[in-house]
Amino acid sequence: MAGEDDRAAAGAAAEEARPPKHKGKHKKDKPWDHEGIEHWKIEPFSKEDNPTGMLEESSFATLFPKYREKYLREVWPAVTRALKEVGVSCELNLVEGSMSVRTTRKTWDPYVIIKARDLIKLLARSVPAPQALKIMQDEVQCD
Repeated sequence: MAGEDDRAAAGAAAEEARPPKHKGKHKKDKPWDHEGIEHWKIEPFSKEDNPTGMLEESSFATLFPKYREKYLREVWPAVTRALKEVGVSCELNLVEGSMSVRTTRKTWDPYVIIKARDLIKLLARSVPAPQALKIMQDEVQCD
């Protein structure tokens, strides 16, 4: 019992003998980090960021139910126009009941094919075309 008390007293004396830790000694002002920088701002991706375009072709396809065929035929020109602006080609296959999107040589944004995939998924799931086309904006996402 006395041995335990001696060890505890020795441990406490050793802690007092150590120099105090310097918390935050590496936290110094960085010359490149100042008040004028907005850390959470997302810079828009432009054509100048990727002037050479894509190296490989990517494509996605999805099936749609038969009852969506008439509506998709009506809105497909608007979908094609929106995708052509970003350099993505699209195809509506009424025989198979599928929609497909693929990158072209004019595609400069690497993430646009993912947005185009989400667009055809939304159209297949009965989301109205004007609402689904909003997915092509950078600020909009879907689950």
